[in-house]
Amino acid sequence: MWRLATSLQNALRGLKHPSARSGSLWIISSEKLRLTCLGSVAASGPSLTLSAWSCVSPVLDRLTSRHKTGYPHQAFSNFHTSVPLAVSNVVQFPLAQTGEGIKECELTEWYVEQGSRVEEFEKICEVQSDKAAVEITSRYAGMIKKLHHTVGDIVQVGSPLVDIEVTEETSTQDGAAVQTETVPRTPSEIDDAPVASVRQKSPPGYKVFASPATKHLAKENSINLAAVTGTGPEGRITREDVLLVLEQQAHSAVSQQPSPAALEVPSAPSTSSQHSSAASVSPVSSPGTVPDSSPLTEGAAPKSLHSDSTIIPLRGYKRAMVKSMVKAGAIPHFHLCDELDMRAMMSLRHRIKDDSVLQGVNLTFLPVMIKALSAALEEFPIVNSSLNDKADALLQHSSHNIGVAMATPSGLVVPNIKNVQHRNVASIAAELVRLQKDAAIGRVNQSDVMGGTVSISNIGTIGGTYATPLVNPPEIAIVALGKVRHLPRFAADGEVEKAALLNISWGADHRVLDGATLAEFSNRWKQHIEQPDRLLLRLT
Repeated sequence: MWRLATSLQNALRGLKHPSARSGSLWIISSEKLRLTCLGSVAASGPSLTLSAWSCVSPVLDRLTSRHKTGYPHQAFSNFHTSVPLAVSNVVQFPLAQTGEGIKECELTEWYVEQGSRVEEFEKICEVQSDKAAVEITSRYAGMIKKLHHTVGDIVQVGSPLVDIEVTEETSTQDGAAVQTETVPRTPSEIDDAPVASVRQKSPPGYKVFASPATKHLAKENSINLAAVTGTGPEGRITREDVLLVLEQQAHSAVSQQPSPAALEVPSAPSTSSQHSSAASVSPVSSPGTVPDSSPLTEGAAPKSLHSDSTIIPLRGYKRAMVKSMVKAGAIPHFHLCDELDMRAMMSLRHRIKDDSVLQGVNLTFLPVMIKALSAALEEFPIVNSSLNDKADALLQHSSHNIGVAMATPSGLVVPNIKNVQHRNVASIAAELVRLQKDAAIGRVNQSDVMGGTVSISNIGTIGGTYATPLVNPPEIAIVALGKVRHLPRFAADGEVEKAALLNISWGADHRVLDGATLAEFSNRWKQHIEQPDRLLLRLT
């Protein structure tokens, strides 16, 4: 239908018709086979000239043919003129997917309030996923009519964030005004009403028009695009159409859930074994009473021996750490510990820490150690690898994206410095400072936590000597750095001297790295640190 309307538009342009020159758009109504012109055609009169009619008549013949064969219940009517009219339209702005695999986010901050004005691309809110904090911007300009969530809520992808009243151009037909303000409906009303964005039956030979990203989103959520009505140009299915279907499915699922009373299970008589096992986790009940087995709710005290305990929901980075460590715990690990002599490194830092190339950045040991790690990876590329999902092939990465674990008030996050192999020490130090500042305020970008290949955990800044670190999947190696300590050691001549020693602890995926490979790699890294002047030979 849209293609036929486009053909008519092109025909009018060829005749230099006023409606075509003004950029008007001819629309074919889905309810009746009616051509409606949006634009200034009213100024030129409701009828077309004879030459225009002879040019567009082939298009109309095609419309009539389509009417006879494909749309038996539609009727063709005369041309109707339209006059533009500004009307208000309330649209729901949903939470889009903020990253691969992200299904929900925590709402951490609102930048707007009900009744305020928002412009296109202006920030609406900030959400925190398992991986990073993301600022959500508006796709529309208009008035905020409703905020669907409060700070701290968990918002599912596809659920509405706000209702925005936007102003758009529509038309009057035959002098009658058209108002299209959308009134929000309750879930029960949505369930009772027909789903506007889903076809009951697709016409024969129907072809889906959608972008690859939209098709991927539909495939992930098991949505048949052939049953979705597109709202884009020429009926193209947009991402918003798929998200609307997801939202309607979510409302339907909520309304169909059984009530809490229906979920109650009658208590069965307790056996002696049940009493003995329950005695360790439940308070002793008086004779004739039944222990309360109602589920716990957020913020409520659990009915156990510790009646003053509270439940703290895991959000943001803390939830991500739980998921990551569950995966890491299933990986067979191999650990290796050693110590580094930091005296040469301390002398090097003392000589170059005030160099103008650093531009005021405080140079610590870590940037130099990260660069030394990259130099060792050049000789042992297998350490810079990861297993594929089926664990039957090894993915060897060319980029050295070295992650640094950082403790934040919201939990542990591991952003990584991209392409360390192409950076100098000053660039690594500056990037490390940027990531630390972002982590301190909980604003680490999602791109900064994706794509890591090897990680460093610098626990020595807090305390401790050795550790048994777990890898950050899908990476296969991680090293923990202890605290620099001054201890006595024997020199080459047998004399006792004061040494500055730093303990290191490696953790590796034993499915990929054997002990010999990890030890050789660690020794090469140790050599670069204890003899930093030799590291210059390997800098690019």
